[in-house]
Amino acid sequence: MRLTLAAVLAFGVGAGAQAQVITIATNPQGSLYYTAASGIVKVAHDKLELQLRVQPMAGTSTALPMLNRGEVEFSFANVDEAEVGYRGVEEFAGKPNPNMRLVTVIFALPVAMLVAADSPYKGMPDLKGARVPTEFTSQSTIRKLLDGLLANGELRVADIRPVRVTNAFQGTEMVGAGRADAALTAPGTAQAQKVHAELSSRGGARFLPIDDSPAAIARMRKSMNSYPLTIQPARHLPGIVGPTVVMGFSSFMVTHDKVPEELVYKFTKMLHDSRADIVAVVPQMERFDSAKMSEQHVVPYHPGAIKFYSEVGQWPPKS
Repeated sequence: MRLTLAAVLAFGVGAGAQAQVITIATNPQGSLYYTAASGIVKVAHDKLELQLRVQPMAGTSTALPMLNRGEVEFSFANVDEAEVGYRGVEEFAGKPNPNMRLVTVIFALPVAMLVAADSPYKGMPDLKGARVPTEFTSQSTIRKLLDGLLANGELRVADIRPVRVTNAFQGTEMVGAGRADAALTAPGTAQAQKVHAELSSRGGARFLPIDDSPAAIARMRKSMNSYPLTIQPARHLPGIVGPTVVMGFSSFMVTHDKVPEELVYKFTKMLHDSRADIVAVVPQMERFDSAKMSEQHVVPYHPGAIKFYSEVGQWPPKS
């Protein structure tokens, strides 16, 4: 049975029964979250006849408080952002978001250091003395990711030449402009694709692999709850020139506790049943694993998601 818009209105989603559109808040256009949400919206519209929209925002620090207040129905948060946002620590200091609820692990996020293809850098240890964007004053998670990647190569920020930026988008652009030697970004993002094109005279861009030895991964995990993730070359992943081990960490679709159980149940089921359709629209969603949609986390899951996972043997989370 399809969940029609009339049924959604009857549920009183969002601000009440007058709500006409269900909103998914994301990072800015060009980000992986924005791209993923755009594909999900298309499939959800076809499968559930819902009226959804993607609302790009400055970042999770903006989206999660709006979600907590019930001003948007869904958003995204990585494993670290979800925890610090829920608890109200670090960039959310004194401003917890206790109404946030998890829906699903939407995918494993890959990150690595992007360099020019003809650069001398072949692995993380080679970046000693290189110009690398740092600070990320509006993205505390990015600082943890950078520390983790550097630690993987037995480096610290003191071992590089810091280039101060506000966010990771600026950092990636600096590589394309020749103002930085390497920058942390995610394969498949619009920024990475843009830099690859800008560096065409140098053979494009290239992602550096991490060391996947137990000792190196242990160093990396001290800064960020992460794991090694192997990325295969693909047309939509410029810079991945061969099987490349990068840093991976989980990202969630989140909602709030006032969104009706039946809506979240139907939405979660749609995601589970429609993986092939979503990947056909957004190839970057290939890392969405419909067999592993739940994992242990400090943030509670929404009852609608729990109901579905209980039916398909994914509850309680196994890890």
